[in-house]
Amino acid sequence: MHKKGVCSLLRLVLRTLLLGGCLAPFQLMAETLTVGVYHNPPKLFADDEGRPRGVLGDLLQEIAKEEQWQLESYQCDFQHCLTLLKQGDIDVLPDVAWSESRAGDIAFHEEPVLHSWSQLYQREGVEIEAIFDLEQRRVAVVSGSVQQRYLASVTERFDINVTWLPVNSFAKGFQAVADGEADIVAANHLFGDWRAHDYGLRATPVIFQPVRLFYAASPQLSEEVLSRIDDVLRRWKQDNGSIYYETLSLWRANPKPHQAIPTWLWWSVSLLFLLLLLALLVNFLLKRRMKINREQLNTNEALLSTILDSVDAYIYIKSPSLKYRYVNRKISELFNCPAKDIIGKRDDDFFDEVSTAAVKAIDQKVLETGTKMTVEEHHKLQGEEHVRTFLSIKMPLTMVAGEAPCLCGVSTELTEYLEMQTKTHRLAFYDALTGLPNRRLLMESLAEVTEQDSHLSRYSAVFILDLDSFRLVNDIQGHESGDQLLIKVADQLQQQLPQEAMVARFSSDEFVVLLKVLDEQQGDATHRAERLARQFLETITKLRNDRALPVSASIGISLFEGTGQSVNSVLQQADMALQQAKAAGGNTLRFFNMDMQISVLERASLEGDLHQALERNELSLHYQVQVDHHGATTGVEALLRWYHPQRGWVSPATFIPLAEENGLILPIGHWVLKSACEQLAKWAEHPAYSSLTISVNVSSVQFQQPEFVRNLEGLLAHTQAPPGRLVLEVTESLLMNEPARVRSTMLKLRAQGIRFALDDFGTGYSSLSYLKRLPLDELKIDQSFIRELLTDKTDAAIVDTTILLAVSLGLTVVAEGVEKKEQLDWLKGHGCYRYQGYLFGRPTPIEYLFEAY
Repeated sequence: MHKKGVCSLLRLVLRTLLLGGCLAPFQLMAETLTVGVYHNPPKLFADDEGRPRGVLGDLLQEIAKEEQWQLESYQCDFQHCLTLLKQGDIDVLPDVAWSESRAGDIAFHEEPVLHSWSQLYQREGVEIEAIFDLEQRRVAVVSGSVQQRYLASVTERFDINVTWLPVNSFAKGFQAVADGEADIVAANHLFGDWRAHDYGLRATPVIFQPVRLFYAASPQLSEEVLSRIDDVLRRWKQDNGSIYYETLSLWRANPKPHQAIPTWLWWSVSLLFLLLLLALLVNFLLKRRMKINREQLNTNEALLSTILDSVDAYIYIKSPSLKYRYVNRKISELFNCPAKDIIGKRDDDFFDEVSTAAVKAIDQKVLETGTKMTVEEHHKLQGEEHVRTFLSIKMPLTMVAGEAPCLCGVSTELTEYLEMQTKTHRLAFYDALTGLPNRRLLMESLAEVTEQDSHLSRYSAVFILDLDSFRLVNDIQGHESGDQLLIKVADQLQQQLPQEAMVARFSSDEFVVLLKVLDEQQGDATHRAERLARQFLETITKLRNDRALPVSASIGISLFEGTGQSVNSVLQQADMALQQAKAAGGNTLRFFNMDMQISVLERASLEGDLHQALERNELSLHYQVQVDHHGATTGVEALLRWYHPQRGWVSPATFIPLAEENGLILPIGHWVLKSACEQLAKWAEHPAYSSLTISVNVSSVQFQQPEFVRNLEGLLAHTQAPPGRLVLEVTESLLMNEPARVRSTMLKLRAQGIRFALDDFGTGYSSLSYLKRLPLDELKIDQSFIRELLTDKTDAAIVDTTILLAVSLGLTVVAEGVEKKEQLDWLKGHGCYRYQGYLFGRPTPIEYLFEAY
């Protein structure tokens, strides 16, 4: 290549590369690597600050400095380090020898850091030339080391009599030989070269167990990290003055002192050297000027080639006829052939027909206009199916004055980056199971709709669709079947989705449909939304999973006009409508209205007041007496009441379910039990009241707490209340939920003497098999059956059957809600002898209950 042309090319390329006009490489972001460090000097050990030192430690720190990695050390012994590496708890472990078994569990780079071996070292007066010379010798070896296992195996095989001196480190072994306690020490050659001189020892010719040492990596670590390590090591090894060789020299044994050279010899040699140098210089200047010029040209070309080959971009020069005139190393790798086979060929030898035509059109435009162009190119190589994406900068380049310009191009491949960007976007905005937009993308889309211009007065709508009883699918048929059902639902919703609409998976079995544009009239918009929602419901009911389990859904709908609405309020309204649809039995739809909003706000306010009720002493217990067929009082039922300063008396049917939902039932229930136990303890001191029982309703939330038994036992012990006078009333729903666990809890409490009553019998779904296995004492007939007892034959039959069932199970029957003497007479005549109701007394505070006595 002509010198002037090369220099011009060098200036242009360097300007292009260094000033940032044509190359936009993508830098690897700084990484933090956790490095395992075990004690094996001089190859590896931790300094006082915990950093990896030694040959491999120092080299790793230098690599990290070049690659801008952050290193975090973790000190451990070798085997523990290997275990952590396999589990991915650390990223890199230096000083690991390669083996097939290890390569199956952990990752290795390709270029060895070091080649190591084991060697025997001897003291003065001992001559070891071969393994057979160990006969009758004392050999120091590290206990459990590879050197010990190898030497023991060899000496035993050849029947060589050796006296072993086990030590716990190479340093202790070298010291033992220096002190005369042993003749020979076995160590790896790196430690020996480093410290043998300090102990007055020298190496023997006996070398064994050669190994290659690497930086082993966790299987989860990116291959890019190992590739970077290989690149740095190969570059260092090619340069004798690199940090690699400096580090190796640093950790070898100190050189022996050299003898001083006489001063007169230095002057003689220096003078002779100067004369010789002067003669050579004159000869060089006079006779080899042309050769120097040619070598300078070759050096410049080599320097330019080195620079261009080191750039992580595709750099090429094409002739005016668009034949390749120069390519760097990256181009050779791209086309998978050496540069000499590329020079002189055109793009149609490497790209497919479509790509070739596109490249040619751009190249000709650059040469014709004489201007630089930056373009994004999409090309396919011959024999490949996938399309590669390049960011290319192309410019005319004058090689020789007066000749037509060539074309210089610099291209950076974006294929992996764009694929990674696409995957990242997919993970961030789409659901992995169904492929639908996720919550994040939905919220952004909904925000765009709610923030639209006010002059666009069109209604939009949000559907929240929830699968009814989806939990049964997972519990009965497994999560895989549940996942398949969700995929089917997502597919059906997408198929029926109109334009300008989207469906997203919002949570486990909830889908949200956003209809961005409906009608301008509210009535028309409502009708369109209802028709689409009913289509969704009908489609879902036709779905079947693998075992034909029926599927249905509930839908809550919120209509809005965009302006004046927040994203959260729209979703909240749709969710409230959904809850009404579910409350209606499911497989239906409901629209949000303001009555729902008022109800929710009222419920939220009530919940806030309930948080303060116990602290402000607004809760109290009222007691309702229970009598037998002789009219004698046998006990009372403790009933929780709440008097609010502004609301007045709040119905238990209102605040108790709310307390169960938000967890307040736990401290409230504990207070009720404590109050009942304290009252029983007081009555136990009065003969007139000592036989009375107190029945307390126990919430299923409270009963299922792991510490319920321990807490109740503590209350009984603290108050000294008689356990046999405490009756815990439980519901049928509690008995059906985890019956084995409930039975175990009841048996533990029964062992303390506590009694149990089944409350509101007949309103739930108890199994008789559970009833006969549970330690129940009483069965309370719900007042809903007593109320119509005299006029409804069905209720009368139910009550009669319940009494017979209780008697057969040995249970006491208590009829609730007895308000008329005729009801009492009927119950007596059919074998029920315990009653509770307004006929005998209303619930009343304890002080008025005492006045009645």
